[in-house]
Amino acid sequence: MSERVCAVVVTHNRRALLPRCLDSLLDQARPPDKVLVVDNASTDGTSDLLSREFPQVAALRLPRNEGGAGGFAAGMTWALARGADWTWLLDDDVTADRDCLKELLEVSMVEGKRVVVPRRLTTEGNDCASEAILVEGAQRFEVVRVDPSCGRYHPVDLFTFEGPLVHRSVADEVGVPNRNLFICGDDILYAIRINRRIGPLSCALATRAVVRKQLHRPQGIKARSRLKAWMTGDPAYEVFEDEQHWKLVYELRNRHIIWHELGWRRRRLQLLVLHLGYIGADLIHAVHHGWNWPLRLKWNVAAWLLGVFARDGKFLDPEAYRAQAAARRRPARRRDP
Repeated sequence: MSERVCAVVVTHNRRALLPRCLDSLLDQARPPDKVLVVDNASTDGTSDLLSREFPQVAALRLPRNEGGAGGFAAGMTWALARGADWTWLLDDDVTADRDCLKELLEVSMVEGKRVVVPRRLTTEGNDCASEAILVEGAQRFEVVRVDPSCGRYHPVDLFTFEGPLVHRSVADEVGVPNRNLFICGDDILYAIRINRRIGPLSCALATRAVVRKQLHRPQGIKARSRLKAWMTGDPAYEVFEDEQHWKLVYELRNRHIIWHELGWRRRRLQLLVLHLGYIGADLIHAVHHGWNWPLRLKWNVAAWLLGVFARDGKFLDPEAYRAQAAARRRPARRRDP
């Protein structure tokens, strides 16, 4: 009897993107035995879309938006309770090539890996460089450069929730992702816990399995910092307008939690200092560009304090943040001609 696979797609107000994602899953050469959409309290007609156009897809509607972290935790729990041997975790803005699941399963069988992740390509067809190996002695991540000509898979420690295939035995040992991180970093923290419980290099990046992003990466304002250059060797940093800033707030808080989980004290102290520097730089940019600097400052400081004490939990509602930012937006400073 072949092992059962449940694809879990987490969505929130992505009615325009979700159908392409689901079509790619239902058209797999080796289709998943069940496809589940976890609807994070969407208000754009996602429920009607699913019932009308995808009756073969199961739907789990959450009463409130719990972010990617809460959605994947709920979806994984649902799939395991219904006997799935594998859960295939995907964001709603990716599509999977037709042989993707087939290749993931074959790599898991040949290499004995309990977590297998696909290559992830941008809208331009370039590899996303996020999967990495933990180098404990140097307290750093070594990003894996994908080269399909050099082998069918690469061992990795860290991965994102854009296509990993996870065996139920992993959940038995590690549990499901931490739902309290809301968004940004929940996948990295889950991978770290797999590394700690199951062992280093226990995951595989399947070079012939491919998922493709449907959205371009948000573009912020790029700047340079002498402090960051002195501490990390890389002076570049990026700030985002009010519409996207809330995500960075969660990313900053969760990055502290990740470093706390790793136990890398030197890196954690460095991050605390850099975060304070970022708060000051973001304030300068916000004033200059007419963004809502009081709101940004408030939540940047909150993220720093929560990070210092490694406190998880949803602390910022995206919709409320965007509404407040728009209501109090100030005109940008004019430059003299």
